[in-house]
Amino acid sequence: MDSVAGLQTPHEHIVFDGGSTDGTVDLLAARDDERLVWVSESDRGQTHAVNKALKRASGELVGWLNGDDAYIPEAVDRALEYLRRQPEVDAVFGGMHVVNEHGAVRRKYQPGRYSWRRYLFLGDYIPTPSIIFRRRLLEEVGLLDERYADAADYDFYLRLFHNRLVERLPEALVRFRYHPESKSASAVAVQLRESLEIRLTWARGPGERALMRGLDLLKRSVVLRVSPWRRLYAGG
Repeated sequence: MDSVAGLQTPHEHIVFDGGSTDGTVDLLAARDDERLVWVSESDRGQTHAVNKALKRASGELVGWLNGDDAYIPEAVDRALEYLRRQPEVDAVFGGMHVVNEHGAVRRKYQPGRYSWRRYLFLGDYIPTPSIIFRRRLLEEVGLLDERYADAADYDFYLRLFHNRLVERLPEALVRFRYHPESKSASAVAVQLRESLEIRLTWARGPGERALMRGLDLLKRSVVLRVSPWRRLYAGG
């Protein structure tokens, strides 16, 4: 919340909490920020909460952060200014600093050049929390699909980015918190299964479906074991 409040760009900050009993409500109530609007109520899960917030948002430009992550305010301000100066650009994304539960930077990641096809086949090379897009696109692609527990954002951004002008920015926009208890660490298998299911719906024939399944098998059998993400807590 401090990172959002640190933005110099005029903004609204919308928080939908799922009826937490862990002190979140007390923390929200104690905030002295007129730009913050929050609701704490039961929901059908994280995807439902994001959808409620997207429907509530009224600004021209939209992004969302999960509770573990934080913006780099000065970088996000530059990204918003870029979108204001480039009205033909539909969305932007940037890099991220991967931090541990104490906020120490363990890895800096800057994604490669943007390609929708690359995003389709590789998925996670674009840091989702760094994406900022124009709200008008929601009218054309709709909201997140609640059928997916861990890859709804991937499905959403594939639809949002398809045939759009998307630009990669040359700096990190977010601090992505990664630790053994984080959802990114604990739900890898579900995320991989859902991501494959999603990308197969975009496949153009049996050849692409076979390639997608092969890449998924590679991720499961090789990439996850050698990834530097897995070494964050082993001094890697």
